[in-house]
Formats: sequence, structure tokens, C-alpha cells
Amino acid sequence: MPYQTFRFHVLWRHESEPAFRDFFQTDDIQEAKEFAMRLAFDETNVVCVRDETLGDVVRDFDAEIYKK
Repeated sequence: MPYQTFRFHVLWRHESEPAFRDFFQTDDIQEAKEFAMRLAFDETNVVCVRDETLGDVVRDFDAEIYKK
């Protein structure tokens, strides 16, 4: 099976940890948003979603650029 890369990576860490860890990967922005929101529900978690295609952090899940 060939290696599959995903566009969106949900990254998280506890506020006391120095580095983010990859938690979940998907090509669906809504699925990434859902996982990020669940992780962020715990106040001790720091969460971000990275768009590997653009090489930047997702700031607006509803932006048209992520729906391509």
C-alpha cells in the first residue's frame, strides 16, 4: 500500500508540554474542525490545524480556500 499524505493535520499538546503532536490527519476540513473542537473542549489542551498544502495554520474553517 503506498504512503498516503493528508492535507489537514490536527495537532495538540497539553499546555505544560513544549511540542505539538500529530493527533489526526484528514483531507476533509469539516472533519478536522470537528476533531479540533473536541480536543479544545479540555482547557488543558492547545490545539491547531495545519494545512499541509498551503503550509500554514488554518484560521477560518469556513474559508473558500479550504473547500477545494
